Amino acid sequence: MKLIKRYSEFDDLRRKLTRAFPHHEAAMPPLPPKSVMAKFKTDFLEKRKAGLSYFLNCVLLHPDFAASAVLQDWLFKRGKEVRDIRNG
Repeated sequence: MKLIKRYSEFDDLRRKLTRAFPHHEAAMPPLPPKSVMAKFKTDFLEKRKAGLSYFLNCVLLHPDFAASAVLQDWLFKRGKEVRDIRNG
């Protein structure tokens, strides 16, 4: 499965999961850092992509997170950008 999500969408998912499952916050790894200066450098982007994949895999493997409506909504809703492109 290939996902196209912005960093801010991962950040939003983490915030929502933390609110929904405050007692499981330690089970969620932190998101990789953002950088204004390095955001166009290939090595930085690859490391950030790997960090986001690790975060998502940890969330998907946790039974409470995986079964949550928060995650299901996030996985299966299209981003605003995709809707805007397809609608014209």
